Amino acid sequence: MLDWVANTAIVLGASGLLYAQWTLARLLRELPESRVRTGWKMMFFLVPVFILGYFGYIPLNWGLYEGLPDLLVPAIFLLGGCFVCTVVGLTHSSVEKIRHITRLEHESITDPLTGLFNRRHMDRRLDEEVSRARRYGQPLSVVMLDIDQFKPINDRLGHLIGDYILTTLAERMQQVLRRSDLAARFGGEEFVVVAPHTDLKAAMALGEKLREAISGHPITLTGHQAAPPCAPDTLTVTVSVGIASLDANPKSRDTAETLIARADDALYRAKQDGRNRCEASAPASGLSAAL
Repeated sequence: MLDWVANTAIVLGASGLLYAQWTLARLLRELPESRVRTGWKMMFFLVPVFILGYFGYIPLNWGLYEGLPDLLVPAIFLLGGCFVCTVVGLTHSSVEKIRHITRLEHESITDPLTGLFNRRHMDRRLDEEVSRARRYGQPLSVVMLDIDQFKPINDRLGHLIGDYILTTLAERMQQVLRRSDLAARFGGEEFVVVAPHTDLKAAMALGEKLREAISGHPITLTGHQAAPPCAPDTLTVTVSVGIASLDANPKSRDTAETLIARADDALYRAKQDGRNRCEASAPASGLSAAL
């Protein structure tokens, strides 16, 4: 009788380890390459060794159980299997919850079409960057882009092609921008780039690089499933760019809102002066420089 009790406990413990092994396999598929994943990978290879030890213990001790004290080792085997199973299960559950929260956080700050940050996140980050620039006396600039004649393109070629143009432009922007820059879809066909540690001259150069990256490379429409019969093989899209830099004067009341407003004003002038150009608004002085 004691043999059956002991061996049942050992088999249940081994079953817990088998379940832990299955959960570990799922966990390893979800974890990125890191030292943490390496540690769990070692556990993945150790668990089968313990399982073999569990089943090897059964025939070696068959018929040797004579009293309750002899059940101590099988009980430890059972509790050990349950413990490993519980730890691995809780870890996997925690990883799934963290991934879910991370995905929700990413979706809350990202524009679903272009993959750039959305305006809400940009507003929050710009406030932070303005405060940081003020505190440490660092330059900060905003580059605002607007697609020229986007509404006629949308009306003529359809909204799906319009969406394709927006996503293509977003990809080209990301290829040009630095890791420290923050690109966001401001709304409709407007984009904003927050450029920390960037003065007006450098921001004008960045704006020109963005403009050239977009206007200098026509977008291929041939073969696109949403392209209407009237669509050309390629489409050259241009952007107008407005640039503003944070006023470095300590007495200045320049804020995130006024920075955006001045960039928007410079963008309006770029539109009025012929489109496909960069216009920069100088801090506080009201002067402008055109590229």
